[in-house]
Formats: sequence, C-alpha cells, structure tokens
Amino acid sequence: MKELGFENYLLADEKIISKSKAVRSRINKARMIERHFNETLDNIVADDDRTYSTLLRIKAEMKDTNGTLSNALRKYYLFINDRAFPALSEYENKG
Repeated sequence: MKELGFENYLLADEKIISKSKAVRSRINKARMIERHFNETLDNIVADDDRTYSTLLRIKAEMKDTNGTLSNALRKYYLFINDRAFPALSEYENKG
C-alpha cells in the first residue's frame, strides 16, 4: 500500500470530517485487509475481479457488518484508479 500517498489523499477528502481519527482508522483498516489476505492493496485494486472477490470475502470472512473495512478498500481503489468501484450488484450485472 502506498501509505503516505493514501494518507494525503484522505486528508484532502472534503467528505471526511474528523480528519486525523478518520484517516488513521481507514489506514488501519487497509492494513488489516492486507494482513488478513496476505496481499497488498495495490495488487487487489489493480484488477476489478480481484477487488470484487476481495469485497465479497471481506463480508464473509472478516464480518464487516458496518462496512468500514469495505469502505477502506473502496477508498484505496478510488485513490489508485481515480474512479469509484461500482456497487457489488452493479458489478455482478455487468458481466
């Protein structure tokens, strides 16, 4: 993960109100995803199918009931790819 770049990206995000706490939380969640799947976020977000399957696995394996882990991955995807990853149902229907 390009941690410093991601942190700066999040700090510049006007939608994030509580900057330091929210930014730290998202970076910690991103690290958690990398540890759980033993893969860098850069590898995951480089491929849409891999991003999709990781989002599904986060829900199933990491009990992401409030969506904070998925949100961290989606924010990283947006940071790297300069576009939002579609809703899961939208991605499923495009295939």
